[in-house]
Amino acid sequence: MSKREAFLAATYKENVEDFLRFIQLHNKADPFDVEEVVQEMPRDQKEALWGKLCLFLQDVLQKLPPECWEESNQARVEDGMDVESSEHVMAVVDGVTLWSPWSICVCPSDVLLSLPVSETPLPLLLHIHTLCEAWWKKELDHREKFGRTAFLISLRKSFLLKKPGAEIQRVWSLHDVLLSLDYTSEENKEVLDLLLQCFHRPVYIRNDDVSEVRRFLVFLFSWNVNFIWVIHGTIKNQLEFYNSSLMTHITEIYFRAWKKADGEFLEQMESSCIQDFMQCAIFLHRSSPVYAKVRQIVSYFHSRKSCPRVEKMLDGLYKPILWKSLFVPNSEVRANATLLLADAFPIHDPAQGSENIDVKIQKQLDTGALLFI
Repeated sequence: MSKREAFLAATYKENVEDFLRFIQLHNKADPFDVEEVVQEMPRDQKEALWGKLCLFLQDVLQKLPPECWEESNQARVEDGMDVESSEHVMAVVDGVTLWSPWSICVCPSDVLLSLPVSETPLPLLLHIHTLCEAWWKKELDHREKFGRTAFLISLRKSFLLKKPGAEIQRVWSLHDVLLSLDYTSEENKEVLDLLLQCFHRPVYIRNDDVSEVRRFLVFLFSWNVNFIWVIHGTIKNQLEFYNSSLMTHITEIYFRAWKKADGEFLEQMESSCIQDFMQCAIFLHRSSPVYAKVRQIVSYFHSRKSCPRVEKMLDGLYKPILWKSLFVPNSEVRANATLLLADAFPIHDPAQGSENIDVKIQKQLDTGALLFI
């Protein structure tokens, strides 16, 4: 019997010790190269190997409940195989896993999501995570399931690591996974909750060392049109806790998200986010802890008026709310609206003819003079 045949025979769960001996030879000075042997196998032997490993892995993982994984990576299971041995099994799968059927990975990926993520995850978890990521990127069958697993684990890890830069880059590399998920599905509620946590964490908002961070947060505004309002509500609830540095980054994120938006996403960005901040800047009491921060966001858009698209947007969004607020009975509202007019002046649509623009600017000058009398 050749070594290749003996290796294949050893994949029966009744021959666990024989199988592990082959794995141990892989790391010796005179190695038995498992990867080379597998690559040289004809297709029928590879299919037989994966079928046996599928049963083998499922049997091992089913005997090892998730709570045991928290205790030690040397925990024993009934057949004498420990977690370290399970790691070797996944090491064999890693690198040649693209030959395997979908069923061989269903159980491991489900187990992975049920386990806690720490700064030093078990080697087996890392292997399964890498496997799911590769499965997604190679666009294999049922890739959505494995992409979701890889994305979730990377996102969780990025919240826990002291230096999460590399993991955040990994999150960005998997961001297209979101496009394959059903936003309305109850199954993906955890995904939404984790994504919103990004706007609670300074490491995501102000991380200038990882360029993918800003791109990821901006991208989230384009995932689903209904998610825009949810993000905006989360940020508004956090405004009181953002310091000056975080506010600078938040304003840039809003501006970039608006600039990249089109169609219904642009309409939602303008009505639900920018115009909402305009209204807050008009109606909030100046004693409010978030008044100055709302003004900072609105003023940022004013400062970008050199872009004709910004001028047109300001003109359209201020039209239904600013002018009537200049003459309401409430003096604080009038004062807030006057400050906005002075900060944004002149407000007009550059696409209008020069004569119409002149008339509009003159009207604003007359209104301002009247208010300051």
